[in-house]
Amino acid sequence: MNNKIQMRDGDTILVMVKDGKVIHHSWNMSLPHVEFVRGATKTLPEGAWVGTATKLDGEVMGITSKYFYDYQLPAPPDINNAIKDLFV
Repeated sequence: MNNKIQMRDGDTILVMVKDGKVIHHSWNMSLPHVEFVRGATKTLPEGAWVGTATKLDGEVMGITSKYFYDYQLPAPPDINNAIKDLFV
């Protein structure tokens, strides 16, 4: 049984990852990352990562939140692995 959440090419979703797992996600892309975090956990938990997951050309990957990290680059491999564990 596949419990992964299906994404279509071009889909984007807000995600928060901690300890190798997606702990929160939202399809509401009208939320800035800071509002997503406020609504989910009030503040970004220590050791957590926040950003956007997207699916392009069949590949699911994370993009780091510019608001929280002052740069916007592909997520580190461990974060991408956590995202791929939940989304396909």
